[in-house]
Amino acid sequence: MKKYGILCIFCMVFNMHGQENNLSIFDGLIGKIWKAEGNWGDGSKFKQEITFEYGLNNALIIVKSKGFTNKEQTKFGNRNHGIRKYNPERKTIEFWEFDVFGGVTKGTVKEQGKDLYYTYSYGESIVTDLWEYVDSNTYNFKVGAYEDGQWKQVFLSTQFTGYTVSPEPFQFDHQSLVVTNLMKTGDFYMDVFGFEEIPHPERKPGFRWFKMYGNSQLHLIKKDVIEFKKDKSIHLCLATEDLESFIEKLMEKGITFYDWPGNENSVTNRKDGVKQIYIQDPEGYWIEINDAQH
Repeated sequence: MKKYGILCIFCMVFNMHGQENNLSIFDGLIGKIWKAEGNWGDGSKFKQEITFEYGLNNALIIVKSKGFTNKEQTKFGNRNHGIRKYNPERKTIEFWEFDVFGGVTKGTVKEQGKDLYYTYSYGESIVTDLWEYVDSNTYNFKVGAYEDGQWKQVFLSTQFTGYTVSPEPFQFDHQSLVVTNLMKTGDFYMDVFGFEEIPHPERKPGFRWFKMYGNSQLHLIKKDVIEFKKDKSIHLCLATEDLESFIEKLMEKGITFYDWPGNENSVTNRKDGVKQIYIQDPEGYWIEINDAQH
């Protein structure tokens, strides 16, 4: 039994390295933001920003891309999340792309020299995306019908340029608010925003901590404080992909929201296309909620 267990572990490590080696064709794309702009054959605009990274102990390549998220091509934001995975049975790299419209594209990736060929079905047609290597920061990009080494039709031809991703010097950790009604205010953030309450590390009374998203937190601290004007310019801001549904939730709960000038139940439309509203918690602190893309 012990020998079998050791053999299994050896096989798992061997397979993992095998996957890692087969996915190394993406190594030149990792650690950069790849940006391209152009026009499709029908005249519509093409604009993408793509990042590649290893995931699941290097067994996957995770790809995230930004693009136009509406038919009018006026909103640019998170559009696709993709996976590249080596299939040892077929000895091929397979990929899946999931888009914000609910679509899923599946196909294979092959390497020729330093060029990458994506092949997939689109309707009744077979489409090829070519990442043609130029240098470490440049790939010519082409989409079309590719057969027997020939382009029968080209739908898009542009170029991706890679920009090195600089690590962020800081990460947002927490927002701390002084409150007089700890229970009511804490329950408000759980009820309205769905924040998860987490224990204070020292279990001290007079504190309520909440997990907002990722590793970011909200800390409420109970104190008798001197009143100060809670100006709208001093606010916590949260973004949501579905602002309309959140507004409906506020109306169901009888919570008034405001635009920036202070009109009740109104929405501010910023010049960059972002919509935003403002509400107050039970202590009077202002909170902005918008639909900015991240």
